Amino acid sequence: MKKFFFCLFFLFYVNNVQAEINIAYLDVQFIIDNSNLGKIYKKNLKDKSDKFNAELLIKEKKIKNQENEINNQKNILKENELKTKINKLNEEFKEYQKSKQMLNKNFVLEKNKLSSKILRILNPILTKYVDENNIQILIEKKNILVGIKTLDITENILNIFNEETKNLVK
Repeated sequence: MKKFFFCLFFLFYVNNVQAEINIAYLDVQFIIDNSNLGKIYKKNLKDKSDKFNAELLIKEKKIKNQENEINNQKNILKENELKTKINKLNEEFKEYQKSKQMLNKNFVLEKNKLSSKILRILNPILTKYVDENNIQILIEKKNILVGIKTLDITENILNIFNEETKNLVK
């Protein structure tokens, strides 16, 4: 009798829960790097970086030349003159290091700013896509360990993003 009640209780209180959750993932960095707008931003950043690196290289060569000049004149110069030149060289080197740090910092800030612009444009596109395709959860690809390729919507979003931003690319 106890078994009968247990079976009856078990049948009434066990629910078969089957839920269909639409999940997708995408690679945001891939979109930033490979979109038409992202490529233009990257090209502009590279041009600025090359220009700054060329300026730094000129300063670096100047400092090395001064260092070589001081080393060549060590035996000829008086101690006071030598110290003065070394102090001047050290000051120029410190200025060079500050310039390099500032340029690197500005480069990172500019890169973050441009990525932020792309993300501001991308967010409404993602929201619209998720609503239209009944996707409940959208996860960034870098947080996925393993997933089937059909859940990856990166290419679809990239195509939509390029279409939406084609007037900004000109």
